[in-house]
Amino acid sequence: MESEDVLLTLSLLLSAALAARFLASLLRIPELIILLGLGALVGPSVLDVVDVPFSSLGAQLIFTLGVSLILFYGGLNLSLPLLRKVWVGLTMLALPGVILTAAVTGAVAHLVFDFDWTAALLMGAILAPTDPAILIPLFIRSRLRPKLAQTVIAESAFNDPTGAVLALALAGVLISGESSIATPVEEFVVDLGISTVLGIVAGVLLAATVSSHRAGIWRESSAAAMLMVVTISYFSLDSAGGSGYLGAFLAGLIVGNMEQLGLAMHADHERDMKDFAANIADLVTLFVFLVLGANIPFGVLGDNLLPALAVVAALLLVARPLTVLACILPDRGGGWTRQEKLFLCWTRETGVVPAALVGVLAGLGVPDTELYASVVALAVILTLILQALPAGWLAGRLGLIEPPSSVASDAAGA
Repeated sequence: MESEDVLLTLSLLLSAALAARFLASLLRIPELIILLGLGALVGPSVLDVVDVPFSSLGAQLIFTLGVSLILFYGGLNLSLPLLRKVWVGLTMLALPGVILTAAVTGAVAHLVFDFDWTAALLMGAILAPTDPAILIPLFIRSRLRPKLAQTVIAESAFNDPTGAVLALALAGVLISGESSIATPVEEFVVDLGISTVLGIVAGVLLAATVSSHRAGIWRESSAAAMLMVVTISYFSLDSAGGSGYLGAFLAGLIVGNMEQLGLAMHADHERDMKDFAANIADLVTLFVFLVLGANIPFGVLGDNLLPALAVVAALLLVARPLTVLACILPDRGGGWTRQEKLFLCWTRETGVVPAALVGVLAGLGVPDTELYASVVALAVILTLILQALPAGWLAGRLGLIEPPSSVASDAAGA
């Protein structure tokens, strides 16, 4: 591709992203739906003015390094003290919860698509991560109970990398032709171990070098240091057989809570890092959904609409409630009420990580990625319409909205 073509494609994608943002605010509907629609409009299936296949270099950089930066930003904004009361439930949702969701959804995919078990479980793993980022502004406006809002946001931040590790492990088995179920389990455990160790090391090093202490040699270049560490750790983990997604998230979590290590950042340097990470995460999210929309295989989706609907229905109506109940019930210390459990059962948007995983799998040469892409696109649309739009109403009906004074006092106490 010539440089002029690259610049033209980039300008068209940016124009579509800005148009989507304007239309979303004007029509008051989720931005991600507009992004998918405009991506499909400018893509090869309709106007054919933008052609960014999943296997292209630009798309792969967005789906790998770009999404790693999103996950770093997610970890950066989590407060460990706020999550201490619900850590049991969160751990369950992020590890066995992802596996349970993948298993239930994969079992339905096995039946309706006639996939072998590895391919079916891969579809379940792709759909398992949640993405409630679209609900964050709604949570702020509606004054959802802080414990519940933090749990929903933190669940996404934790289970995104777990789902990605599981999906990539299954993809490796599918490509290699292995038939034993023990192989993906072993790959999953090894990947988690490698990613956890290297992610923690990267996070501690970054926290030290951007802190206001003596070791903070990059304290005045915190944004550049963050980008360097995430980039190096991603490719180091990829070479070592781990997941850059999980490593980036853990690094962000450590940097965002560096006071637990006895470190601190200057307020200006911390603001620079967070602003840079927020802008990168925002831009990457726009590109991910535009590229996904441009690559929706409408012919494949039309031919497989009923099976795809069955998989999404199983995800929403069976896998999610079962996962929440199985993971929250053992969490006695969380003090979960029946209303809070019901809200969690109906809150699991499909978003940026499943969309990005489809692109990564296409780049790896995994079979049937067009079918995976069509199911993910359908899941994104249906979860946003059926779950994101009525979330405020549901929270109100369940009595989960608190007065401003209660929210302020909770924030002050944290």
